This record gives sequence, structure tokens and C-alpha cells, in this order.
Amino acid sequence: MWGHIFESFVFAEVLKSYYNSGVTRPPLHYYRDVDKNEIDLLVADGDTLHPVEIKTTSDPQKAMVRSFDRLKNVRGITVGTGAVVCLARERLPLAEDVWVLPVALV
Repeated sequence: MWGHIFESFVFAEVLKSYYNSGVTRPPLHYYRDVDKNEIDLLVADGDTLHPVEIKTTSDPQKAMVRSFDRLKNVRGITVGTGAVVCLARERLPLAEDVWVLPVALV
């Protein structure tokens, strides 16, 4: 249950940041395909999507962002820099174009 609560908290904080900046229709999305691959949060910036996974771990692994590759098959979009928001203590690179972001930065 903790994972679901943490995911909701992070999403709410991102949503609030948009609302507090005067954006009433934030460019936030969720991805799930027919094979049940999921991406917790997609942040749109024009035709670029930035994928975000939200995890309760303090030591994320590259396997946690495998679903980001699914976006490469979607026509008309560019996949931007992604992130894993988690309980890590510092911002670190995880993979090419994917960063580990401490939840305190959200």
C-alpha cells in the first residue's frame, strides 16, 4: 500500500506545482498498453514526452525504466529525458537520458 500512497503523493506535488504556476490544464498523462506496460507519469512539453517512474526504493535499477522504451514506437512524439522519483539522497544518472531524482526535489 505504501507504494500507491507514495505515487499519489508525488503526482499531487507535481500537479500542485502546475496549479501554483497558473497552469489549469497541466500536461500530465499516464501510460498503460495492452501488454500492461506502465509508466507512472508522462510530462508533455510540446510533442516531447518525459517519462517518470515513481518508486519507494532508495536504490533504483535500470530495469525499472524498461517501459520507457515503449514510447519509442509511438509516432509523432519525441522521448525526452526521463526520471525515477524515489527515496534516493541525491540526483544521479541512472541510464542514458534517465535521472534518479530524490523526492525532496519534487
